Amino acid sequence: MYALTLREVARRAKVSQAAPYHHFADKADLVSAIAQQGFEDFAGALRAGAETVGGSALQRLTGMGLAYVRFAVANPALFRLLFRPELRGGRREGTAAEAMERAGSAAYQVFLDAVTAAVEEGSVQGSVDDVAVAALSAVHGLSTLLVDGPVDLRQRRPDTLARVVISALGRGTTSQRMP
Repeated sequence: MYALTLREVARRAKVSQAAPYHHFADKADLVSAIAQQGFEDFAGALRAGAETVGGSALQRLTGMGLAYVRFAVANPALFRLLFRPELRGGRREGTAAEAMERAGSAAYQVFLDAVTAAVEEGSVQGSVDDVAVAALSAVHGLSTLLVDGPVDLRQRRPDTLARVVISALGRGTTSQRMP
């Protein structure tokens, strides 16, 4: 694996070495722009997961959880990038990093809205914040295990594991059986 440089980006894009500097102040701005687009794609995948399932708020939240895991498995490098701790906080105003922060917050809001709907529907019990943390712990933890951890994808299907994890979470927050 090589270190990302604007020079390498220019070489791969088959443009002059100076060309990336017309769009990005430095490598950090480039990475922030990639992460911004990634968060926008991630939010779109979450929405699509909920819409595909339809039905109750709980069913939509379940679809969103499956979409979360599918996105991570389909885009492991991007998934790792989106959740790198050094990308968060301490950003300057008006920079690509600020746009990335907004896109990340918007993606989280998509998820939080689904949790809120499930709590308001009465299909899950607990505060919105507690249910959100529990649900994120489940799907993000599984996603991380599938992408970086000891779970062997050749022997286990990510969708099957996601359904088991989401179902177990559902049994802990509701008396309804998860789809």
